[in-house]
Amino acid sequence: MIKKIFLLSIIILFQSNIYAQQDSINVYQVQYDRTLTVESTQNTLHGVYELTTFIEFEKSFFQRKNAYQNNNKLVVDDDDDTVFINTPSEKNVSVVYKDYDKNCFYNKHEIAYKYFVVKDSLNIYNWTILSDSKEILGFKCQLATMSFRGRQYEAWFTTELPVGGPWKYDGLPGMILEIKSLDNFIAFKAFNVKNAKIKLETIENPLNTKKVLTWEEFKALYKKKAIELISYKPNENAVGVESSRGGIENYIDEDDEEYNKALKKIHKSQQ
Repeated sequence: MIKKIFLLSIIILFQSNIYAQQDSINVYQVQYDRTLTVESTQNTLHGVYELTTFIEFEKSFFQRKNAYQNNNKLVVDDDDDTVFINTPSEKNVSVVYKDYDKNCFYNKHEIAYKYFVVKDSLNIYNWTILSDSKEILGFKCQLATMSFRGRQYEAWFTTELPVGGPWKYDGLPGMILEIKSLDNFIAFKAFNVKNAKIKLETIENPLNTKKVLTWEEFKALYKKKAIELISYKPNENAVGVESSRGGIENYIDEDDEEYNKALKKIHKSQQ
């Protein structure tokens, strides 16, 4: 009888642990300092960003930390429980939402002051992992390099943390804690890592995906609008507006024949 009671107690304890584990999920939050060097002025802009990864859900949010909001915060409430607070900005302009289960991510891009949600694959990176290593925030990191949409990068990642990285950067077997373009245009450096168990039932995509574009569809639409802008002349003395070929990524390739032809034509008319 005593043995049966003891066995029953073990079973109940085991089942309670299972339900407790299912009740809560494992969350990591990494805070990054982003530096962006404006090429025309050589001014360096700084911003703080937060990456929140939900392990069991296989999803993550990446978003700029605004002074007037508590975006994607892990906080401790009065009951000493860690909770997740997500208050994304009104337009979700800085959000990158990654769904590792579906192997894709979403974010917004602008064309002529109008924002479009773009869906992209998480298999777009061509990393080369090297043997160089160093320590960042107490984590052993390894060096990796790649070329991505117009820029060369080097990154330091650690296998001691879950897969992920700031902004779109991803695809390594661990968390990217530092990454920079070799031309020093863009860089992210982690300065804080938090880990907690929280109670959360589901994670939803904060971006409206009803009219989502692929990366190639976005590039085609951007180029079409850019050609319209450089060709637009409301009167004989008007001058067309030349659009940027992109920001961190190239929206219009340097060897794009259609755009270069339109650009050459408008330059010739201005001589």
